[in-house]
Amino acid sequence: MIKTMVFIEYMKLRRQWLWTVLITVPLVSCLLGYNNFFTYQDILVQKEDNEWTEAWTQASLFYGMIMLPILSGFYCSLSCRNENSGGGWKQMLVLPPSRVIVYIAKMLVILLLVFVTQLVLILEFIITGSLFGIQDPIPWSFLFKVLVLGFLAVCALVALQLWMASQIKSFVTPIAINVALTLLAFVAAGAEWGNFYPWAQPTLAMSSPDEVGINSLMFFLSINLMTFSLAAILGVFTFNKKDIY
Repeated sequence: MIKTMVFIEYMKLRRQWLWTVLITVPLVSCLLGYNNFFTYQDILVQKEDNEWTEAWTQASLFYGMIMLPILSGFYCSLSCRNENSGGGWKQMLVLPPSRVIVYIAKMLVILLLVFVTQLVLILEFIITGSLFGIQDPIPWSFLFKVLVLGFLAVCALVALQLWMASQIKSFVTPIAINVALTLLAFVAAGAEWGNFYPWAQPTLAMSSPDEVGINSLMFFLSINLMTFSLAAILGVFTFNKKDIY
């Protein structure tokens, strides 16, 4: 049953030009990052530094701090858009799957989209860097680490954003709230409490070794797992009790 609902959710999103956004947003982050990198290359690259790693500091600044939190919120709002308009929830919830299954299916599809977005980002980062002439060895282990940690860090955020999108009928309002909370991440990322702030966690998890990142990996993952669990339970509970109009 859950596989069927995941497929239905995927097909609904597929018809909304989703892949254009998924490909374009990481590419814009890479291009902005490389623009910064080559503008300040003499300052950023010191002796024995790997140019890929230093270029990543600039790309992740745009992507982890701004693009990824906003994009995951956009995925969540888009996932609930059809149901929030035109009585879509009534049509969805007359189907055999329970509300819990419907909600979990939406979350799984969104998390899958986020993971694919992470893969696209790494691929576009390598391709654009190669085209721009970076010749240092590609730090595969580092890029794999930021791919995985970035995805894990955004899981709690997705749980919060989906709960918000499922409770607010407007498509724009959850996105606007998400943008405002994303801007607060600029302050949180440099503060001790940033490790607890879901909108700052992606940029901390994807930071380079010479940047201010997470203080303790196990502590960070524990906080993220706890936040994800609480937000997912809250989302399922409130969705299950939601009045459908």
